[in-house]
Amino acid sequence: MMTDYFLYVFNQKNTGSKPTILGLDQLAEYIVDGGDKPADISIYTVSSMDPSGLKAALYQSSISEGFDYCLLAKSQMYGPFKLAVFDMDSTLIPIEVIDELAVQAGVGDEVASITESAMRGELDFNQSLEQRVKQLKGLSRQAIGSVISQLEFNPGVESFCQYFVEQGGDIAIASGGFMPFAEELARRLPFIQVKANRLVYGNKALTGEVEYPIVNAEVKANSLTEWALDRGLSAQQCLAVGDGANDLKMLQQAGIGIAFRAKPTLARSADCVLNLGYLDSLVKLLPIIEQQHQT
Repeated sequence: MMTDYFLYVFNQKNTGSKPTILGLDQLAEYIVDGGDKPADISIYTVSSMDPSGLKAALYQSSISEGFDYCLLAKSQMYGPFKLAVFDMDSTLIPIEVIDELAVQAGVGDEVASITESAMRGELDFNQSLEQRVKQLKGLSRQAIGSVISQLEFNPGVESFCQYFVEQGGDIAIASGGFMPFAEELARRLPFIQVKANRLVYGNKALTGEVEYPIVNAEVKANSLTEWALDRGLSAQQCLAVGDGANDLKMLQQAGIGIAFRAKPTLARSADCVLNLGYLDSLVKLLPIIEQQHQT
């Protein structure tokens, strides 16, 4: 069955030309460029019988030609957006915390290799996390505090979150990372919910264990659903943002799933892909999406 989509293109490297969408027979219609919309956001209509193939083609084209995009079914209503749930590592912050802890423990290369495999979806997340945390046995609270003190947000995170909250929305963290770091971010921005893994301490140092249940892909997706239900929100009022395979189910659970500087496994199936711009690109885009997707 043919489905019609609005394709939003922004953060283009070459703003003087339309993107060539690889794998598509045609762009059905070019809708908006400028006028009462920001001149740096273009809207197309696209028709396809193969949503997964369309998304894969868009992702490939965005990499080769240089643009960010959102692909949303025309028949679907969105907004008003009232909940945004974020992964933490490499999404809200530019680092993978466990890799930084591993450097402190002198096992950086070993842990980074396992992290990369997990992010690409090559390893079961629970097992990979246990393997990595085991390498951290004996790491002191002082070393952990040193990493916490170095935390900083990715560019655009603070301005987007402030905008979202000013519009009456709530922001939350669902992370396969660790609570001390998520809690620190929640001291800096008003995240109303935080879900992350808890490390086990013994004699002021890590035991190499992590508390159960582990915050994996299912837990992250379920957290978004629970927080939305608590607020009486539909999925179409929710955003989810992540970068790795462990975020896929959470992005699918949200009305709009946003892949930020993401691994191909995630980006090929996401509704929105941000590889060039930062999260504050969405400040202009979200009101346009709400306007376009009203009945």
